[in-house]
Amino acid sequence: MDIFPEYYSPYFFALTFVALIGIVEIVSLFFGNVISGVIDSHLGHYDGVASGHLNQFFHYLNFGRVPALVVLCLIAGCFGLTGIFLQQLSVTLLQTPLPNVALIPFCLIFSGISTHYTGKLLGRWLPGDETSAITEDDFIGAMAIITGHSAAPQRPCEGKFKDKFGQVHYLLLEPEEGKTFKRGDKVLIICRLSASRYLAELNPWPNEL
Repeated sequence: MDIFPEYYSPYFFALTFVALIGIVEIVSLFFGNVISGVIDSHLGHYDGVASGHLNQFFHYLNFGRVPALVVLCLIAGCFGLTGIFLQQLSVTLLQTPLPNVALIPFCLIFSGISTHYTGKLLGRWLPGDETSAITEDDFIGAMAIITGHSAAPQRPCEGKFKDKFGQVHYLLLEPEEGKTFKRGDKVLIICRLSASRYLAELNPWPNEL
């Protein structure tokens, strides 16, 4: 009897990744260097790591709200457990495994959604995550710079700002009625319009940015 059939392989690999990350993280503690902290530090100071839709995707997965390795472990763990559960269910009920070519995309999407909600909960309670503890509401009042080409009412463009922890955030900014923004404008975020869209005005204190 095959203990680990081939159709389980992608999911066992994902769970093995989670276990290896845990082992490496524990070992790194003995050398005074937590790997997740190193990764978060690089992500927080590398402005080009994500922009536009890619940044929104990372934001959805809670990068910045919880340590990067925690996010990766949540994705891999959920992917592995979901795949094994569905394959076992299919074998039990249908006497045949599901094709991985169809199951893997489903598990990836499901793990992304699960990571989004699980990460939000962990972001509130996870100890030691103070270095990146900033929420969307904290963006209001921040001074940003327009990085997109231009923006008008109902037609936002990309902007970025650096929080008090030195972490760069990209978001969509649009001006009030009758006003426009151009690349390089310094603006003040004044309110939130949607999940990733904010209303801003030209920064009345440009020398402060």
